[in-house]
Amino acid sequence: MKNFSLVLVLLLFTSNTFAQSDSGFWLGMDASYWKKSVKSSSSFGLDQENFSSIRPMLGMKINKKWDVGIMMSINSYQEELSPLVYTSQIPIVDDQGNEISRDSQTTVYQTAINNQLFGVGIFARRNFMLNEKFSFNLSPYILRESGDEGTLNLYFPTYFQDPCINCLSIFPGPLEIPVTEENWRFGIDAAFAFQATNWMKLEVRANLMELRRQSLSDDRISIANDLAIYDPFQVATSGYFGSYSDFGSAISREGIRFGFVISPF
Repeated sequence: MKNFSLVLVLLLFTSNTFAQSDSGFWLGMDASYWKKSVKSSSSFGLDQENFSSIRPMLGMKINKKWDVGIMMSINSYQEELSPLVYTSQIPIVDDQGNEISRDSQTTVYQTAINNQLFGVGIFARRNFMLNEKFSFNLSPYILRESGDEGTLNLYFPTYFQDPCINCLSIFPGPLEIPVTEENWRFGIDAAFAFQATNWMKLEVRANLMELRRQSLSDDRISIANDLAIYDPFQVATSGYFGSYSDFGSAISREGIRFGFVISPF
């Protein structure tokens, strides 16, 4: 984090040093929101994915072609993951209570993750004027975001029978596993802008490509003593946690963004 702050300070100092006489600051923001239905095999399962975000920006014009700045990212999402296939061993006992055999039972749980993330990043912007009213820009960026209020949700199948759960609710909710998430994102956005007034532009923005390094951590607490409660899903869900990388356009996650840029300074 110290290195990230140092890079940010150096970038702003360099920008200020080489800024020309027509340099100025601008404020911007873009946002996106979408929902998508999900086909669920369970009456208790997830029925839709969603994503919503807001990105405030503070930019500084270096010259007619280049801007630099800082941005924040505030977003929340709910996304379906690969289902969990869990096999349990059910003991079979005789009349005296002695175990005589075991029966295996496999249950498939629909799985999803949701979280609220906050991030801070830096960007540069290359502007291309198409005519007096329309322009096109490319914005390379680096962004770090994190959230510690996420949950990994395991949804019970329709045929699942558990008297302890069903006595609490006719429609049992998902099993919730607390999750901490951290993402580093490196990418390039592209946008078309319309000069609505002398001081405001309207933009339509999309992500061309992005490398995301995602880390998911299991926040369940294990108590290493005789009173510890055994969690049968501790091992079964371990495959959802760790560090992952993906590369490509982020449109599938974020959709098309709409925003504006104002130049009050």
